[in-house]
Amino acid sequence: RARRKQTDEYWQDEERPLYNRAIQGRYPPGSTWKIPMSVGGFQSGAMTETSTAFACGGGILIGSKFTKCMGSHGAPTLIPAIARSCNGYYYRLGLKMEIEGIIDMIETFEYDRKTGIDLPNEKIGQTPKSWRPIVEKREGRWPDIRTVYASIGQDTVVVTPISLIRTISAVGNFGRMYVPHFLKEFRPIAATEHFEERPGFGFQKPEPKIIEMTAGQQKMIAQGMADAVTGGTARVVNIPGFDVAAKTGTAQDGDPKAGRKDHAWIVTFAPAFSPEISVIGLIENVGFGGTHAGPAVKGVYEAYLAKKNPQPAEPTEVAKR
Repeated sequence: RARRKQTDEYWQDEERPLYNRAIQGRYPPGSTWKIPMSVGGFQSGAMTETSTAFACGGGILIGSKFTKCMGSHGAPTLIPAIARSCNGYYYRLGLKMEIEGIIDMIETFEYDRKTGIDLPNEKIGQTPKSWRPIVEKREGRWPDIRTVYASIGQDTVVVTPISLIRTISAVGNFGRMYVPHFLKEFRPIAATEHFEERPGFGFQKPEPKIIEMTAGQQKMIAQGMADAVTGGTARVVNIPGFDVAAKTGTAQDGDPKAGRKDHAWIVTFAPAFSPEISVIGLIENVGFGGTHAGPAVKGVYEAYLAKKNPQPAEPTEVAKR
């Protein structure tokens, strides 16, 4: 009875400690969405390796509504647009891709289905692909302003953290997108020791889905993410001697006038140009991604490096004598 009471308390806790946010939480990705948008821009033909410049304009005017960028960036090419997180750039890229191009990107990265991770109750995000028939029925057409919002991961875009890190890992992994696995293998419940001649049930070696991108396109995106760490919006995850590629995101959660703070995101892989690890950070309703999610992810990398390259322990005073 005491255990039942404790479980009930967990379920009623407003912090929702039993809620698996990684596979069930659906959040607007904010500016982290600019990474798959960059891939989609190349795939749709909206930009090429030799022509990636779009105006910032401090924002964009759609009808009578001006949607702002957080800065005034001139007419950046892709690399500085990622590093400085230029919204104006992606507004115009999204409009050139059109909503059809954005939906093609969504299908490419499989945001319209489960990742297939070996955990129960995984949820699927909601995107312009699922919203389009609803919006068109209600409003008569898909308006350009919704394409603008979708281009920076807001409005009709909510995704699970597991689906987003799968995308970021695929970009870092030169287009190879794998089904994520939580377990390496299963063993009989009574087994207490591991015998090589009686291995557990292991998953088949995964065959990745190949995301279409050239080596040059991948390098440009990775360079933009690396520059975000050395001099852009993700400087907080800078680790001397270890190149991290990162993109921050600050995603609105409902009406700001209601007092709800933004979600803080950061998506990363490292080393930037030959990655072996990918880490994602999401902290709900705390504010700017670089300020809040960044330090948490940096701590993960520092722990990873400490385990990978353990330093010899300082000799004790007795040993020194």
